[in-house]
Amino acid sequence: MACVLVTEIMDPSGTAILKDAGHDVIEGWTLSADELGARCPDIEAIMVRTNNIPADMMAKIPNLKIVSKHGVGCDNIDVTYARSKNIAVAIAVDANADSVAEHTLMFMLMLAKNPHEMDRIVREDYSRRKETKAVDIGVRTVLVVGYGRIGTRVAKLCATFGMNVLIHDTKFTGAESKIDGCEVVHDIDEGLSRAHILTVHIPLTNQTASLFGYDKLRMMPAGSYVINCARGGIIDESAIRDLTQSGHLAGAAFDVYSREPILPDNPILEAKNTLLSAHTAAFTTEGLARMASQAAQNICDHFNGTLSEDNIYKLEAFSGN
Repeated sequence: MACVLVTEIMDPSGTAILKDAGHDVIEGWTLSADELGARCPDIEAIMVRTNNIPADMMAKIPNLKIVSKHGVGCDNIDVTYARSKNIAVAIAVDANADSVAEHTLMFMLMLAKNPHEMDRIVREDYSRRKETKAVDIGVRTVLVVGYGRIGTRVAKLCATFGMNVLIHDTKFTGAESKIDGCEVVHDIDEGLSRAHILTVHIPLTNQTASLFGYDKLRMMPAGSYVINCARGGIIDESAIRDLTQSGHLAGAAFDVYSREPILPDNPILEAKNTLLSAHTAAFTTEGLARMASQAAQNICDHFNGTLSEDNIYKLEAFSGN
């Protein structure tokens, strides 16, 4: 059986799966740097959550066969190096999709319905109830960028509210007009010009970094909303600040940031009508358990020779989330 380095504390279901399969588990957070270094020749697998797994770290682990991610985003892993050394990089394919999709819809509803202001009025001055401002999302058009595991779920949830759902993904060939009842927009600028809500569900790559800057977001109708539960850096945070302060955007909601933990000078902290969460969209009880279990199972499957190709990380521009 293999020696597995678990880099961080995770739901115990993952460790249980590894131990039940007979693997030797190293709890990395309990060891000093020297103690961990002494075990490097033994390690054949890494199970990681948010810790960085750079090339120089993998180079010190000569028998490493697989890095298994607790989640789907692999920007904390040097995937290029891993591939060059024939080290598999696995992801917990569907483990967090439902949790992130629900978080996205929560953001949409909170931006539209303004529950914080409603709560404040009840507690402070009930006579101001007629000043409450809210809108219905069901009569609005949403643009879902990235039609992968999470994007498909978000689109389905939006459709249940009666929204007009536009979808965009570079994997579409150009011939599609509708998929799953949603209108396909091949020109992202056209989609932005029609969308009252933009939600992105794509990985951060060289192609998607700063994909949505000031000029792109300015194409959206006045009074629109922007949501990012994908990766920080895809949407320009300065543009969100400027466009919410000017009133062109009615609000925004972000779960992820260009630098994490978020820095005090991040411009999004100066944005108006903005909801923020700490990269916790997947942090439901169920989601955390699914991610730990799937990450561990991927390691077991790899050494059993049964790891599915669907669970191997694929560096695609859009359809990875």
